[in-house]
Amino acid sequence: MHNNSKINNLILDFGGVIYQISHKKQMECFKGFGVKNFEYLYSQAIQNPLFGELEIGSVSNDDFMAELKKMLPGNISADKIGHAWNSILVGFSDNAVSLLKKLKKKYNLFLLSNTNAIHYNIYMPEFNQKYGYNFEELFAKAYWSFKIGLRKPGHEIFNYVLDDVGLIAGNCLFIDDSIQNTVAADECGIKSIWLKPGLGLTDLFDDNLDLI
Repeated sequence: MHNNSKINNLILDFGGVIYQISHKKQMECFKGFGVKNFEYLYSQAIQNPLFGELEIGSVSNDDFMAELKKMLPGNISADKIGHAWNSILVGFSDNAVSLLKKLKKKYNLFLLSNTNAIHYNIYMPEFNQKYGYNFEELFAKAYWSFKIGLRKPGHEIFNYVLDDVGLIAGNCLFIDDSIQNTVAADECGIKSIWLKPGLGLTDLFDDNLDLI
């Protein structure tokens, strides 16, 4: 049971919380190109600097793809590389979207996501086509790492959100599927919940939309 008497702001991660992703599927695609160390190059815990640069928007999509091509053996086409890069994207969780529509009536909702423009340009139109409205309408404000030049788990991104909206850390709850990000939020004074593997956003709230 969580003490949520002061919680009126929810800060939510995107991938793995609202949108389903598959690192395994992406890794299998790149292994198919002969990349034996892709787990090291790109994982939730250890990232090649190139991927981090893409997530804070400091490298263009074209330059990123060109650098990624250099990492791969042989002469793989840009289309195949793009398909492999985007294979991590599975789709929106209908249950999570339905819950968000209810939660926004009780809490101020904010999105805080490490992502890149390549993926963003896929799942934003996907949401609009599937649900008939813009994804960001679910939130008071959405923060995408590649747009603000900051990424989790850096303390700077959490403080940026708090300062930008004028939120009190103690009145916020952060939900993320990566434990290093929830630890960082805790260190910034923001209560957090690590959404462990096998759990969904709907598992955290009761019928009254209170935290379980």
